[in-house]
Amino acid sequence: MAQAGEQRVIRDSVIVGLAMFAVFFGAGNLIFPPQIGFLAGDGWSAALTGLLITGMLLPVLSVVVLGLRGGTVERLCTPIAPWFGAALLGVTMLGLAWLIAVPRTASVAFETGFRTLAPDLDPGVGIWLFLPAFFLVSTYFALDRSRVIDRIGQVLTPLLLCLLGIIVIWSVLSPLGAPVDTGEASPFRLGLLTGYQTGDVFGGIMFGIIFIEAFQARGYTPGPRYTAALWGMAGVTFLGLFFVYGGLEYLGATGSGVLAPDVPQAGLLTALVGQLAGKIGANTLAVAVLLACLTTAVGATAVLGEYIQKWTRGRVGYKAGVLAVSLTSLVQAFGGVDYIVALAEPIFLLLYPVGIAIVILGLLPRNLLNDGVWKGATGVAILMGFYDLVASLIAKTGGAVPPQLQALHEAIPLASAGFAWLMPAMIGGLLGGLVWRLSGKPDAGWADAEPVPAE
Repeated sequence: MAQAGEQRVIRDSVIVGLAMFAVFFGAGNLIFPPQIGFLAGDGWSAALTGLLITGMLLPVLSVVVLGLRGGTVERLCTPIAPWFGAALLGVTMLGLAWLIAVPRTASVAFETGFRTLAPDLDPGVGIWLFLPAFFLVSTYFALDRSRVIDRIGQVLTPLLLCLLGIIVIWSVLSPLGAPVDTGEASPFRLGLLTGYQTGDVFGGIMFGIIFIEAFQARGYTPGPRYTAALWGMAGVTFLGLFFVYGGLEYLGATGSGVLAPDVPQAGLLTALVGQLAGKIGANTLAVAVLLACLTTAVGATAVLGEYIQKWTRGRVGYKAGVLAVSLTSLVQAFGGVDYIVALAEPIFLLLYPVGIAIVILGLLPRNLLNDGVWKGATGVAILMGFYDLVASLIAKTGGAVPPQLQALHEAIPLASAGFAWLMPAMIGGLLGGLVWRLSGKPDAGWADAEPVPAE
């Protein structure tokens, strides 16, 4: 019986882990790894280390933290404030998932996938044919929420991994060329900050509930098997991401001395695979792009549909919420990849520090933290993210941050690596914890923050 139970945990971890990989590995994850390698050149391994932190490790851990600390964002964030989790979830759902993630999947699928498969079709005509069809298919998969994870994990992901695996192995066995010195001064920072753009830390926080519910639907309740299944799922997802990210980034690095440096972002991967494997390789990639974008769209749409039902207290049903997300995302997707990426950057700069801070705090033992640590660390992380947001907006308008303020920011430890917020957040957490302890206030935050049992 024990052996059968262990086999079941392994099987469920693989199925749910593959589904989580597919949902994470969507539009941004296809664009950014080859771009990082292409820009980093012979510094691609350092860039991959940076991407590993923000684009692979932390996103996977965010789902584990969510599963171990209450099962919902609201419960996870209770030490900060009773309202904080709901507010954070609302901002990220509207600003990242609905406005950015779902439309971006369709735009990338069109520009990198469909246009490769139908090169002779006028783009102006093709976009009106493809985008409605894409959302029609993603809506079909998302409407039956009881089978979303099984459909992704058992059907779509194996096809996706097979196609991507062919491309990755081909790029290693027959590289385009040797990575060259591109002049990138800080490849680690490049990988780290570009990993922000995938949005996957918040992807885990926002969409992790569907993976937790998938375990609950299989009869898992809080305990050793539940914890083992969570970590097993995380391991499967991380290995899949590392294999594909590393391969695509290496492919980009091998093309750094082959392709012109001004290749458009959306067309870089297609150009690389076209050089590597000709038309057959480019068409294989195009199908993989369509699958990767579709799996992310399905997962994100399903979660948004659930939250719309929750926010409206059932006045808007799940299926109506899914349809609303698909229709509005269809309109946004017509803006194209470059428009959506530019729109996303300031939002990620604002939110990513607090998202990472919450994941790190959630991984630490409870007896090391009080509510003041959570409040102080996340409060400072939000302030630092706000500085990055303002600095980015000023730069986009052709202005400059005051030299004294910029010098102060650059003097912060780890600022050059893209972690200027980390040390201030740590100090904020220590001071917040000290003040909280001296005040004598109780730590009510974790009182009910246990994993939600299956119904």
